[in-house]
Amino acid sequence: MRSFVRLLSAFVLLLGAAEASFAACGDNPGDAEAVAATRAQIAQQCPCSGFNSHGAYQRCAARVTNQAVKAGTLSKQCADVVMSCAGNSTCGRSSAVTCCQTDATGATTCSVVSRPGACKAPSGGSACVGTQSSCCDACVSGGCAGGGGTTTTTVATTTTTVATTTTTVATTTTTVASTTTTVASTTTTVASTTTTVASTTTTVATTTTTVASTSTTVASTTTTVATTTTTVATTSTTIATTTTTVATTTTTIATTTTSTTTTTTTSTTTTSTTTSTTTTTVGTCAPIVPSAAIANTYRLNGTTGEKRCTTNSAANRFGTCTTDADCGSTAGACLQLPWVTADGQVMPFATGVQTNFTVTPGTFPACEHSACVPCGNPHASCAGIPGCEVAGNPNGCVPRGTQGCCDQPGFIVPTFFVNILGGLCSRVDQIDCGVGVVNTSNPQTGDNDVIKMADTSDPGPDCIYGTTDDPPHKLCTATGEGNDLNGKIVSTIGNNSPDTNGIQFRLTTPELSTTWTDGQSPSGTCANGSTYDDGELLVSQLVLKAEPTSAGASGAFVDMNGDGCRRAGSGFIAPTNPDTDGPITVPGGAAGPLRPQSYDGTVGPVTGAVSEVFSGPNSPIRDIGFVAITPNSPAVVVTARTCTCTPVAGCPE
Repeated sequence: MRSFVRLLSAFVLLLGAAEASFAACGDNPGDAEAVAATRAQIAQQCPCSGFNSHGAYQRCAARVTNQAVKAGTLSKQCADVVMSCAGNSTCGRSSAVTCCQTDATGATTCSVVSRPGACKAPSGGSACVGTQSSCCDACVSGGCAGGGGTTTTTVATTTTTVATTTTTVATTTTTVASTTTTVASTTTTVASTTTTVASTTTTVATTTTTVASTSTTVASTTTTVATTTTTVATTSTTIATTTTTVATTTTTIATTTTSTTTTTTTSTTTTSTTTSTTTTTVGTCAPIVPSAAIANTYRLNGTTGEKRCTTNSAANRFGTCTTDADCGSTAGACLQLPWVTADGQVMPFATGVQTNFTVTPGTFPACEHSACVPCGNPHASCAGIPGCEVAGNPNGCVPRGTQGCCDQPGFIVPTFFVNILGGLCSRVDQIDCGVGVVNTSNPQTGDNDVIKMADTSDPGPDCIYGTTDDPPHKLCTATGEGNDLNGKIVSTIGNNSPDTNGIQFRLTTPELSTTWTDGQSPSGTCANGSTYDDGELLVSQLVLKAEPTSAGASGAFVDMNGDGCRRAGSGFIAPTNPDTDGPITVPGGAAGPLRPQSYDGTVGPVTGAVSEVFSGPNSPIRDIGFVAITPNSPAVVVTARTCTCTPVAGCPE
């Protein structure tokens, strides 16, 4: 059986470079707000302290989540995230606490333990009891969160703000002094009398205000230009009152003529305002390949790397090594990259892997560019596995194995040799288009860690626990919950911490892994170009959904629905190993092993995938976790290919 276990781990090898084509929560605008709003509704309608069992709390949370999905306010993918937060919580669990464990590499993970005393520090690390009920809120990098609060998922946003320009022209006030003219009035009694009263003329000058134009020039991208406000001062002009009083005088004369003089007042006020021109130039994103446009088709070629301790190492897991002694003396644990592990079994992986992808540029400063892995026709005849195209399927291929594969795949893995059971052949075929991102921000602001949590219990056709289509619970054994391909895997993108500086990659591609005894190859070998033919022994065939990333990867089996069953199988290492449920974390950053490509294109990325597979009756080890780590040469530009891909949600992932 252990030999067969190793065979299954071969399937994981294929995961070394690609993953599933399903959109994750956080890929779409508004996902973070939708998750936060639904979790707030759960907190209000399903108070954590109001339940005597975790299962009852889970059912209440599932009801609220399902209502949000049906109302269209929450996507199905984000419903998985919400239910993962509810499932990985202390609600309804007497004395349980959240436990934040930080390992020797600085990676922090969270789990729910039965009591505070059960929160133990890992070797060379630390641990603390969280103050929050859910693992989604309890931990931060390096330890426990200081307090409660809303959980926020940040989706990168590009914002350029041009500073506000405000010009204020001072107030001008002109006051013309009062003029009072008193002119004597004369009344004359005589043959003729002439009285002339002086005329008063007031002229108010024209007021002119000139405001210069404001111009903003943006290099290229989306720019929000702040408001430019020009305040023209108020001009007040007061024209003085002119009063003329004519005194009464009586004179008796032959002829008297009285003339009053003319008084003229002129006031002139001119206001002029000039606003200068503002010009803003927006920065650009770093290229994927130096001197090449971002909009291009690229290729990552798999290569070899340094030696690293494997998943099953007794010490220094994923650390650098020269001999097995550096890995706690676990036999065969110090192995040169690339390699893959499943059920604690370790196998080297093929180095001729190619991942081709077409990039659509994002915007500065986020610089998160969309990637598409082409496929062509996903149901074309699959040249590598003709034994699965025989009428009636007499060779026992899985249903997806009988439906063809991509005729123009972007993800290519050469047939490789599996040194178990006397020698087997294994291959990986792409079965649909893939999606992903490449982030070139400098400094790096992206968050492309991938976290995958799995529960073997069947959630029913809607892939949501706690709804009416959930099937009856089965025993948590290999012949119970482990004896089918059903279960649930929740994928979360990001760990609320910016990635390490460099070009970060996260690419997903759906694949079919086939392993068989090849009748044409010499005994104990697998000839180059071997295919699975009619009549040959099919050892294993699995649909794979990995998501390699250069930022960091983590995975674990968790009880999402409160039925007490998270895994019915061997897990990441072995059923008897206390770490087999995880979380298993492959860190990125300076210590590695995962790392981004350098900005100057001289150092290639190392990508890793951590995930779970419900292998069902295809394998005696049933539910397993795998880890795949693959070094790559720096990306290169290749012949352009058009590519469009619409991810389709599925179950278990």
